[in-house]
Formats: sequence, structure tokens, C-alpha cells
Amino acid sequence: MVEHDLAKVGVASSNLVSRSILLFFFLLSSLFSNEILIDKVYCIEQNILNASFFGYKGKDDFQVLTIPKDRAHYTIPSSQVISIFSDKNISVIDSSEGVIVFKRNCNMMGKQVEITNAFLKKIQEESPYIIIETMPIISIKSSLPSDFSRYTLTAISIPETRLKKNTGSFMGIFKIGDKEKKIYFYYTLDAKIEVFKAKHNLLNGKILSSDDYEKVSISLEGLPSRALLGEIPRNVMIKSYIKEGSIFTDSMLETKKDLSKKETIKALLQEGGLRIEVQATLLEDANIGEVVKIKTEQGKTLNAKIVSYKEAIILE
Repeated sequence: MVEHDLAKVGVASSNLVSRSILLFFFLLSSLFSNEILIDKVYCIEQNILNASFFGYKGKDDFQVLTIPKDRAHYTIPSSQVISIFSDKNISVIDSSEGVIVFKRNCNMMGKQVEITNAFLKKIQEESPYIIIETMPIISIKSSLPSDFSRYTLTAISIPETRLKKNTGSFMGIFKIGDKEKKIYFYYTLDAKIEVFKAKHNLLNGKILSSDDYEKVSISLEGLPSRALLGEIPRNVMIKSYIKEGSIFTDSMLETKKDLSKKETIKALLQEGGLRIEVQATLLEDANIGEVVKIKTEQGKTLNAKIVSYKEAIILE
């Protein structure tokens, strides 16, 4: 009889444990079902954003934010959204890095690809040395016209200063009928640019050789003012001391001319059928083909055109 009663107690205890386990998993699943993830960027069409917009799956939906109707690009701190959910005991995973961006017309009424491609083409035309790593992210600055799908893109304009930054804005010029409209866009660009970097310390006055530098790619944000791009001209001389690892700029280098000031040159004077040859000294640096001042052995200062490394023609 006692054993039978103990068996009943054992079964009751077992049932109680089972119910407790079930209750635990129910509460656990309820907890995770109320957990939401906050992203960094959202594309929106509506003005009022409810909890379900952010992934909340609870029975009672509620309003979280109101986005101003005239704002195509709206930014808030993520703490503003988190606090609203926290007040309702809803857990939040924040992957926004502290700032949430809401954008309207992400597809730009079907013109996003066209505008993006036109923007990339313009960048390559204006700065062919830029290396695009990934497709840019483009968004509008203000609300698009309701009939924007009827607009025709005719040109893209990017300020020159913006071509040296990974983020900025540009203008699109559109036509509808016989009217022209300017619309402004934001962009984020993952890009690099090729520059020249000194392989070792370079003293001023040195003629630059290919062993003195290397071509490297850097972020647009790290591009120095007046950085030398494209190609290094021939006969380049170090204008001021360059430290190893420095990126070449226009101010560091100067082009060495074919002939230097104070060099002696043969100057020819043609008078009718008479050809007179005198020795002269250059009074300034000169390239072949340039007209410069020379001084003859007799002390006369004349204009002469440099025709070779050794000769000049005296001009009347």
C-alpha cells in the first residue's frame, strides 16, 4: 500500500517536472519571438512605421515612428527606436551602429540602374584614375516628383571637389516635355585611386628615376591635395626633400628643362646670305623650341629660339 502511494507521488512529481519544462520552453520561445533586429538602412514608402515594420510578430501592433512626408532621407539615433521597444519589454539587437537611415523611393521609380550607371560613367570621365570597388549606393536628397517615371535623364554633374571623396552629392539634369529639372542625389562610393609613393628618402635636386617610386592604390579619403595622378612627366626633378613613403604632389616635383640657365650655347645670326656664329650664355632655363634671353660674349642681351641642345637662332 505504501509502495503504491509512493508510485503515485513519483508520477505526480514527474508530471510536475514535465509541465515545468514545457512552461520554461514556452516562456523562452515567447521571449525570442519578441526579439527584433534593428538595421542601419530602411527603404520606406509609408509615413507611419509600426512595430511590425521592424519585424515585431506580437499580437498587438503599435506605432513606433512618424517620418516627415517631405523628407526623402531621414536619420535618427537608434536609441530612439530601442527605447520604444524596451518600454514594452521587447528585446532589440542593434546592428545599426547607433544611427538608422530611412530612405524613400529607393528604386527611384524604376530609374535607379540608369542613374547609377550614368553616375559611374561621369566619374570615369572626370577622374579616370579612380578604381571603383563596388557599385555605389545612391539615394535622393528630396522627394521625387509624382510623375518622375516620365522624366528623361540628360546629364550628370559632379562637383570637382566631390571626386576626391567617398561620400557626397551630385546633380541629375532631367527633361520632361520642353522643361528641364535639376534633382540632387546622395552617393556612397567604395573606391580607390592610384598614386605615386616614394620608395626611399629623396633629396632636393635629384633627377627622379623609376627606381625612386612605386604606384599604389589608396582610399579617396586619403588622397592628399594636389596629388600627382596618371603619369610622371619626363625629366622630373625633386623640388623639396621627400620622405620615404610620402605620396607625390605637384609641389614636391618640378620638370627639369632641356637646358639650364648659364649654359653656353652656339647662337646663329642670319643676315641675308651672311651667317654669323657667336658663343652665348643662357639667361634662363629653356626647352627646345622656346624663345629665351641669351647674352653674347660681347655683352649683348638678345632673344633667341632654342633649336637643339647646342644651338639657338638669334631673333631680330
